[in-house]
Amino acid sequence: MIRHLSIILLFMFCVLGCYALEPPVLQCVELQNNNTRVKMSWDNSSDCASFVLYNFYVNGTMVGSASPSAGYTMCNYGSTVLNNVTPAATYSCYIEAVDANGGTYNSNVVQTISLTVTPNADSSLVTLEWEAPSNQMTGTTWGDTYFLYKMRDFEADFSPTPFATIPATAERRYVDTSDVCYNYMYYQVGITNNYSATHSCVFRTPIASVYVVDRFAPETPVLDSVTYTEDNQVQLGFHSEEPYMYGFIVYYLNNGWEPLDTVYNSTTWIDPFGGDRCYRIAVLDSCSNSSPMTEMEQCDMKLYQGAIDACNHTAAFSWNTYVNMTGGLNHFELFTSIDGGLTWESALSTTNTSATLENLQINTEYLIFVRAFSNDTTITASSDRLTFILDGSETSDMSYIRSVSVIDNEYVQITVHTSGDTVTFHSIILQRSDDGITFQDLDNQPYNGAGYIFQDQDADFQHKTYFYRTYLINNCDIPAGYSNVAHNILLTGEATIAHESLLQWSNYGEWNGDVDYYDLYRKTESEPTYALIPENITPATLNTYYDDVNNLYESGSIFSYYVVAHETVNEYGFQDECISNQLELRQLPSIYIPNAFTPLQTINKVFMPVSSFVSAEGYSFNIWNRMGTLIFSTHNPYVGWDGYFDGKVAPMDVYLYKIYYTLPDGTVEQRKGSVMLVY
Repeated sequence: MIRHLSIILLFMFCVLGCYALEPPVLQCVELQNNNTRVKMSWDNSSDCASFVLYNFYVNGTMVGSASPSAGYTMCNYGSTVLNNVTPAATYSCYIEAVDANGGTYNSNVVQTISLTVTPNADSSLVTLEWEAPSNQMTGTTWGDTYFLYKMRDFEADFSPTPFATIPATAERRYVDTSDVCYNYMYYQVGITNNYSATHSCVFRTPIASVYVVDRFAPETPVLDSVTYTEDNQVQLGFHSEEPYMYGFIVYYLNNGWEPLDTVYNSTTWIDPFGGDRCYRIAVLDSCSNSSPMTEMEQCDMKLYQGAIDACNHTAAFSWNTYVNMTGGLNHFELFTSIDGGLTWESALSTTNTSATLENLQINTEYLIFVRAFSNDTTITASSDRLTFILDGSETSDMSYIRSVSVIDNEYVQITVHTSGDTVTFHSIILQRSDDGITFQDLDNQPYNGAGYIFQDQDADFQHKTYFYRTYLINNCDIPAGYSNVAHNILLTGEATIAHESLLQWSNYGEWNGDVDYYDLYRKTESEPTYALIPENITPATLNTYYDDVNNLYESGSIFSYYVVAHETVNEYGFQDECISNQLELRQLPSIYIPNAFTPLQTINKVFMPVSSFVSAEGYSFNIWNRMGTLIFSTHNPYVGWDGYFDGKVAPMDVYLYKIYYTLPDGTVEQRKGSVMLVY
């Protein structure tokens, strides 16, 4: 009975204690830190919950462990990084799983695949060769690509992105060109192990190193763009497809391509010479090997201003196209900013090299530039920036009547100043009014860029005051720039019985600079030209003057006058004068006729009427003898008969005379009688 019980207990013990647990399956090994760290990746078995510890072995040495007490959940943990691994040529790795009773269960053993790197004779090329991955893993589905990684001596770690890939079906060999100068290069090869539908890892070889020298010209770099900065400097942007380049050489076209500058530690460069040229670039590697120049040049894009049409609120611009843009040229956009603002707005988009901006604001300062976009819009290049103002002609145009003068008593001349020296316009219109209120167009002249003189040939300036003004038809065909209202100086007067000329004239008060003083000019019947009346400085407030001509009784009956108004200097820098009409006044003539004369004596030798203010106009003085013979005749009021006829003294006798002269009202006065010639 006891013997049977022992057999039953032994059977139960074997059932409970002799059951073999399934350990994890090691799937990937990845060497790190110059082969001193190992990353192990595994696939947990269905018995993972029965394990309390994983011990990790590399080349027979335990290098780490994982347990719940260390914070690991055994069934969720699938990889670990182990430090302080002793470097070796190959690495054999496995996991020892320990259950709660201390039982141990070893995973599969995974051997790293070998990698060899061999430089050529001058260390400029490196040949990589590696083994195929082992088949020591279960459920393995290897990827179809080998990933090649490299790290330069001055880099901290491998890039996660491979520098090359090789199909898994191809020869496991690759030749790499050195891209650093006198340095160590580190290589590693990996392949993906897809060990389940949801899990994968990268199986990587140990790290191999080799000393290299870069002896090859780098690839041609990329000139991204030639653009203008905000302060109108030309800036080049460029990059190299190869890393760790030493510098870039900038070339420009000048009777062939010449080096302009070398740029270090930067992928941008500003032309200190101002631009307006075409560029190509090359790149230098760390061994000063130079690449070829970029195949095609690129040039800065200049913006040119065309017609500015304030009337239609438009502005036209053109620019040179952007040639050889990286990625291909797609379109242009015009950007504007208003009144120095910091906000740029896209005004329009076009594929042409010219455009017209519309709906612009009058008297607004615009800043504008053009930007070229590549086909994928990742590359842009901007033109230089231009400033323009849409001047409003309707607010800038002006005209000013400088003077209104009667010229030679024939016509009224109107002299006008305009803003035409700075703001063009279409034409200038002269208007006339009889009352200074209602104006009618009188004349017009086209724009000529200078001053303007009008003539009013139909004005009755002897009897009327005319008011004038001008306005402009600006380039928008809008009336603008109305002038001041100016008028002629109308001079009137009368001859008094006291032999004075009473003169009155209208004040000229339409100047910008006001009247400084008036001058009064007079011409007698016997004088050929006008002369300034001695009182030559008359105040600006004076417009009535009495001219005493009693002492000019022998000058004839007709006295002519005109007035000149003189301006003070005005805001335009002018100091003009305005001339009135010429006024003619006639003094009342008087004649005393003696009844005898003595041609042979020392006194009273000439028979001549004593005339005062007698005009020569219509004057005649004739003498006859008793037989009716005309022996003397004159039309000069101040010439008489000396008593001689046919070269000798006429006989002593009585002679008949007739005198005709004109009164101020045009009436012809006749005087007749006889005179005794006495020896």
